Amino acid sequence: MGWWSTDIMGGDTPLDFEDEFFDICKVEKFPEGGGMATLTKEDLESNLSEILVFLNENRWGESQIGFQVLAVLMLKAGARIDLPVKVRMIEACHLDDWSHTDADREIAVGGLLKAIEAYDNKTPIIIKSRGLFELMYDKLNNENNQNQ
Repeated sequence: MGWWSTDIMGGDTPLDFEDEFFDICKVEKFPEGGGMATLTKEDLESNLSEILVFLNENRWGESQIGFQVLAVLMLKAGARIDLPVKVRMIEACHLDDWSHTDADREIAVGGLLKAIEAYDNKTPIIIKSRGLFELMYDKLNNENNQNQ
């Protein structure tokens, strides 16, 4: 499917990285009983070395997206981000080619960059991304309003 929005989590690639991180942390993303699980500070911190090995192998050729996703998850969890990892996350924002050609993507990546730079290693920060269904609803709603 590709990308449905310019948000950090607005495409298949970031969701693939997120799935990998859940697998590495041995957390069921969609547990029985419904809803989606979250990765905790402990999940991410205790499995960070394995996550970094995965990212450094660069299997998909898009490790910068992986570091952006890792930033989103670690910020949300209030996990500790050591300086070398923080540098890689910041670098991933600067290397985002799409943000150099699309104003909306530039805003999304710029927001993540500011959050990473301001992060105090304890206070959770939520990076908002609209999901596919939210975008589909918005599009259908806009079309319906134009046809009235």
